[in-house]
Amino acid sequence: MSEKRIPVTGGCLCGAIRYEVTDPPFDGGYCHCKTCRKAYGGLFGVWLGFKRAGFRITKGELRFYRTSELAQRGFCETCGSPVMYAYDGSEGYGINAGSLDHPEAWPLMDGTSFGHGFVDSKVPWHTIDDELPRYPQGTKHHDAALDRADGSDQRD
Repeated sequence: MSEKRIPVTGGCLCGAIRYEVTDPPFDGGYCHCKTCRKAYGGLFGVWLGFKRAGFRITKGELRFYRTSELAQRGFCETCGSPVMYAYDGSEGYGINAGSLDHPEAWPLMDGTSFGHGFVDSKVPWHTIDDELPRYPQGTKHHDAALDRADGSDQRD
């Protein structure tokens, strides 16, 4: 495993976007929802959660696309690389693990991962072969965003 470097740095494929984060990730996970599959161009999305306060763009400017009534996604306008997503009102950003300069330094198996979200929506022929928790619908972050949107403090 690679050394955990702070600040955490990353960017897009073409280098037009660069960022750094001054704190380590507070969590991360795998999302199997249709929106993440489309946004990431893969069978699932892999992200790490970082506090907004510690995140800053050091080069370029992200473009944003609203993918739902709850969240928007930031990407590079030049190469199209997905970089992050943000739930409205959240104190954190979900940073695409593939955009990190050293994703190997932040394995999701070391206790920082909440697990796999939206597994009822995963591609049927894909097999999850780890021991992380699995949530049929949603994730704790998605559920919290729903609560903020409807003004409730708790899911029914």
